[in-house]
Amino acid sequence: MPNLLSRGLFNLFFGARRKPYASLPGPPPGLLGNLGDFLGPPPWDVCARYGRTYGGRTLIWMGPSPALVLNDPALIEEVLETRRLEFEKGNIGEQIRHSTTDDTPFIAKQGEDWSRKHGMDPLAQPWTPDWQAAQVGPLQAAVAESVEVLRSEPSIDLTPALRRLTFDAFCVATVGEKLPTSVYDDFMLLAAAADARIQAKLPLKFVSPPKGFAAARERFYGLFAEKLRAARAAPGPHRVDLMSWTLREMPELDDTVHAHLLGGFFFGGVFSSSTTLVGAFHQLQKYPEAEARLAAEAASLTEAPLTVERLRDAPWSEAVAYEALRILPAVRIFLRTPSSETQLAGVTWPAGTTLMISNQHLHRDPSHWANPEVFEPARWLDGGAAKNPLGSGHFFPFGRGPRACVAGDFAMVYLRTALLTIASRVRVHVDSTEPFEEGFFFGVVLPKGVTGKLQPASGARTAPAVKTA
Repeated sequence: MPNLLSRGLFNLFFGARRKPYASLPGPPPGLLGNLGDFLGPPPWDVCARYGRTYGGRTLIWMGPSPALVLNDPALIEEVLETRRLEFEKGNIGEQIRHSTTDDTPFIAKQGEDWSRKHGMDPLAQPWTPDWQAAQVGPLQAAVAESVEVLRSEPSIDLTPALRRLTFDAFCVATVGEKLPTSVYDDFMLLAAAADARIQAKLPLKFVSPPKGFAAARERFYGLFAEKLRAARAAPGPHRVDLMSWTLREMPELDDTVHAHLLGGFFFGGVFSSSTTLVGAFHQLQKYPEAEARLAAEAASLTEAPLTVERLRDAPWSEAVAYEALRILPAVRIFLRTPSSETQLAGVTWPAGTTLMISNQHLHRDPSHWANPEVFEPARWLDGGAAKNPLGSGHFFPFGRGPRACVAGDFAMVYLRTALLTIASRVRVHVDSTEPFEEGFFFGVVLPKGVTGKLQPASGARTAPAVKTA
């Protein structure tokens, strides 16, 4: 908290600005507003603390400018759903545009721009559920092959290991095969460039891309363009990867746009999905009964390849995935800014005001959840998931409303498949059950120091083969 002198100086210079917001609770600002609160702990912890201390709406000051932290489900529904067209995503588009592309609907402006780009997204089509269902078997094979490689390592850092495992699985889902390490390296360089812009303390015009950025970008998206040319020349009528499925269903989609969307698929899910897996296995180590139940469920499904129908016979894997997304969501702050002056929470906000929407507090709100700090997958059984569906007031790890993550359903298919496949072959031993350090990368929580090894599971089967480029 700012000292008395600092608070006095803020009031001296900016006191008149506080009057229109007097009805809102919040921490007292100092000369730099409340920026000091964010210098040490992660911003999601700060926003969750505000929720516990001040309730669903917290006025803070970013220097002399007011900002609003939202932990109120009803107000969050306004911003992300019923009044979403009034609120843009802030400057995230400028931060990541050079690493992704303008074709991705993720950074589109509200209204017509987003509607047009969303309409071209293969993940937002009527046939998308059928494509997702067809991915269970290929994902299982891809994950199994990666596990066989990792189990020979005496020690692994789970965050990069499961990130690469997820990237390889996403390659199979998008183009039908794993891709060379050089492609992964290009992907990570592009992500690092975007992360530098997201976390920059200077204006973006002063943030230079890393060495080799332009060449990596050309190679990365160029690879998908090459895959598309080859697929058009020799169509695979029975291929189930996203590229082939889209070519059959949307043959008129421009190949450049298509290549950009395929590449953007990785940025939208590799980091968040792998972070969720790390969190899940870290928590399972702390709760042996939950871990044993997952292993037993996985073992019961090893007699035949997984299918989406067989996933329905594995409710515990879904419960584990949901609980990991509740207690350790990969994305914990969603930013919005009003595009023009607007009324919200009983006061008027100028255009461009920062709105910080937090899910961490709501995911652990003791007034809503029993034992909120405890990893209890059983809370999602027997109607629990129906009471708190994805995108509801106290459970929105993928966001809320029409602009929630378009790949959220695929993420659930992947997470459940990965959990079952890994648990059927190995036990993920984690060296420490203490809370791991949480960093930040590409807008996603980054678990640090979660090391361990993969120990053989009884009755483990030989991994199916997967074609590797």
